[in-house]
Amino acid sequence: MLLAIDTATHQASIALHDGVTLHGECTWTARNRHTVTLVPHIHTLLAETERTAEALTALAVCIGPGSYTGVRIGIAVAQGLALARHLPLYGAHTLDILVAAQPADPRPLYAIFSAGRRRIGYARYGWQEDRWVAETKVTLAEWDELRAALTEPALVVGELGRQGRAALAALGEQLEVPPAARHLRRAGFLAELAWSRLRAGEPGDPALIRPLYAQ
Repeated sequence: MLLAIDTATHQASIALHDGVTLHGECTWTARNRHTVTLVPHIHTLLAETERTAEALTALAVCIGPGSYTGVRIGIAVAQGLALARHLPLYGAHTLDILVAAQPADPRPLYAIFSAGRRRIGYARYGWQEDRWVAETKVTLAEWDELRAALTEPALVVGELGRQGRAALAALGEQLEVPPAARHLRRAGFLAELAWSRLRAGEPGDPALIRPLYAQ
């Protein structure tokens, strides 16, 4: 059983996945309360799925970019569990988790996370064969700067908020903003990414996990 943890931004999510079935998932708005909400949510998820920490055989964690504190809290909890129980731990990029939930589309996909101080981080993805692949590095910007970069029909997903939706509304039909559920970064998809690496034989050394911050 793999436990996936994502606390990279004000949106937090955890999931339990056995490689075939997603047994439980919880996503909530943590804002700046990751420290006091994460572990209780893990205990609740384990209890509701009638599992204990002893049932865990692997872990996954979002390594960022995102909130400095949020990223570090998720990694600290995941590494602590992995090292204490001698379990593999797999890290995944914030935006890779988000785009894993998006269906195939020939248009470019711009994935966004909240970077604080009224800034966002975004990267452009393109659909290649059977998955989304990052075509750019993460860029930190303000909403007006992103709007100026969107010069062709595209999809935008992620932490938009009212400010983002208002800034992008001027682009009209050129830009598609999917329904709200597709903007939610879910730990179930983080678990899927981790399981693919586990099956491929990657060791998942917890000591090698490092937080990733947007520059």
